[in-house]
Amino acid sequence: MSIERFERAEQREFGDIGPKLLSDYIASDAGAELRERLFSPVFFNPIDWTEVDRFDKPIAELGEFLNDERVFGIHLWTARNASRPGGEGTSLISLLSDPNGLPSFTDLADRCNTDKNRNNGKGHCYARIYDRLLSSRRLSMRRIMEVGLCRGLAERDQTGMPSAALWQSYFPYCEVIGVDRNDFSALNNEKFRSFVCDQSKLDDLRTVAAQIEPASVDIIIDDGSHASYDEQLTMREFFTLLAPGGWYFVEDLDWQPPGEDASTITLTKNLLREMKQFGAAQSIDPLGFSQLSGEVAEILFFDSDCELERANLLGGFVAIRKRGGTNFLD
Repeated sequence: MSIERFERAEQREFGDIGPKLLSDYIASDAGAELRERLFSPVFFNPIDWTEVDRFDKPIAELGEFLNDERVFGIHLWTARNASRPGGEGTSLISLLSDPNGLPSFTDLADRCNTDKNRNNGKGHCYARIYDRLLSSRRLSMRRIMEVGLCRGLAERDQTGMPSAALWQSYFPYCEVIGVDRNDFSALNNEKFRSFVCDQSKLDDLRTVAAQIEPASVDIIIDDGSHASYDEQLTMREFFTLLAPGGWYFVEDLDWQPPGEDASTITLTKNLLREMKQFGAAQSIDPLGFSQLSGEVAEILFFDSDCELERANLLGGFVAIRKRGGTNFLD
């Protein structure tokens, strides 16, 4: 079909040996087997050629076009959409034309002064891992939950919730759910919802879980008490809230608060390593935590720079992907 149309040059129309050729082929009997593999054009052309003025709009105004997780590309329809200076309210075309236009998770973590960053606080450097695992869903992330919003009770050096600001900056169309022993309800809005919860208490955890639709949360981050008992109880109760293919992160695995009894609860990091290697706990598991193994697609360990330098400990940060859904690293 391509050769025939090419040789028929005097009758050839625009697109005859390009997109129109492919469309005609798939519409024919010969190409019928390909039809079930088609994506809707909107997944690559969420902004239609008749809507190119949208490229001049700030990214925050384009949620209806860009926050569908099925969208995997943006077609820049014309070279007339040239890059423009950045700054407040930067247009979409300026961001897309400049590879450094969208700040990385690491840069935002520095600006928000969280301990996930490079320079401030503990310097765990988790930000580079979040960037690697989550950047492909930057415009399509719908809902995130973080357990532990404020270090004030433990370290008395923080009164705000910088990590929530970090998530909202990195995922512009995402709702953030905060779970903390402190009451942040005064800050609730259309993009932030908070719950008061002591993660060591089963009733508190179940009260929160009952108010969130199962399988509706794309990411859960446990940056709470860091006690192994609390981590395992929380994951056992909240894993059902995680969407298929979603990520469950547990930070600071090597730090335990005073009073943890190693004879009654296995360190969460050790239990997860056993689940990864053997598919089940080999050590004491009073909460039945390892029963979640059947729902886990992969367990990835990463280092905390702080713990690596302080005590030469490896694997202080874990990312757990739930079965089902799409692996955005593939």
